[in-house]
Amino acid sequence: MTQVFDNVKEEAMTSVERILTAMELKETDRVPVWPLIDFLPVKYTDITAEEMLMDPDKSQKAYEWMYNKLGGYDISMPGGGMFMQYFNSFPDFFSAYYLDWRLPGRQLGENQGPQLFEQAHGEGILTVDDYDKIIDEGMLWLANFKRAKMRDLMKTPKVAEKVALNTKKWWEEFKVPTFTDSACSPPFELLSMFRGSTNFMKDIYRHPEKIKRTCDFLVDKLIAMAEYGPSQADGKTILIGAVRSSADFVSKKHFEEFMLPYLKKMVKRILNDGFIVQLHFDTRWTDRLDLLKELPKGRIYLHMDERTDIVKAKEILGDHMCIEGNIKPSLFTLGTPKQIVKETKAIIDACAEGGGLMVGSEIPDDAKLENVKAMIDTCKTYGQYRK
Repeated sequence: MTQVFDNVKEEAMTSVERILTAMELKETDRVPVWPLIDFLPVKYTDITAEEMLMDPDKSQKAYEWMYNKLGGYDISMPGGGMFMQYFNSFPDFFSAYYLDWRLPGRQLGENQGPQLFEQAHGEGILTVDDYDKIIDEGMLWLANFKRAKMRDLMKTPKVAEKVALNTKKWWEEFKVPTFTDSACSPPFELLSMFRGSTNFMKDIYRHPEKIKRTCDFLVDKLIAMAEYGPSQADGKTILIGAVRSSADFVSKKHFEEFMLPYLKKMVKRILNDGFIVQLHFDTRWTDRLDLLKELPKGRIYLHMDERTDIVKAKEILGDHMCIEGNIKPSLFTLGTPKQIVKETKAIIDACAEGGGLMVGSEIPDDAKLENVKAMIDTCKTYGQYRK
């Protein structure tokens, strides 16, 4: 890249102050901005996707380079954080010990990002009888070592130590919160992944009580797993991810019956234990945003992609939880800075008043830096609140 960007400039608030204030649903100095960057440095630096995953020191330097190159933003991934996601030894959406993740430098080329392969038809990882087996034996029997190896598990403590240091560096030196220090899937989401989407949709009608009993058994254990890592390494943010309980998969009625009670329990416990909650909800959630008002208020924010109506989210949740989103990711690759500025301003105009807004997007691995920069700069200038 030949284009030179400005250095990070001091602002009225630090990113930590800005994000925490936004989660309190108050106006800050300006609208916080979060480009969700994971493998983007592969395109612009000498790091490979395999190193982004496996090398905490080199990935931290790559994220710091990106942060400075773009002039600073308000949430960052700590170096080594993606290792802790994909090599999570607990059952989770990203864990290569439980799901069929194809990884860079292994099943994929060194510069290809991880890819999830799901068998939607057939028996999947779980059978119908395995609902009862989970209650009898837990879930650890489901772990496999085809993609993630025993040596990866042995490496985890050393990586975790470096991730903890990198996390501390973002919060205390850069004054920037980290994207996630741990992640967990609600029971409904995890069971859907393990059964396969087609099988699980049938189970909702054929075996609803099996699903509920298994969710009852799992929920406290999944909370404990999610809190273990951050509690040992001074982490602050726990991501609760969901997609299979969105309107693209199940009805609002089924969301309310199979997902919401467990989501409420998870959020309440994690908040009470002193962590920040990121609800990372992909695909369409507009028709069930009203049910999220049953979640407790607190240090919580809802990430949504472009398929959820962010204006409606502001109308429904504006006095209850911070919202984050939702520029279309493909615009950062295929669009222009002018288009990004237009979209960013539209979100600010519709949702910024009164606070409780972060603007952001998941950034594609081949995004143009000038487009990412356009979103950041627009939030820093146009997104300033009235004095």
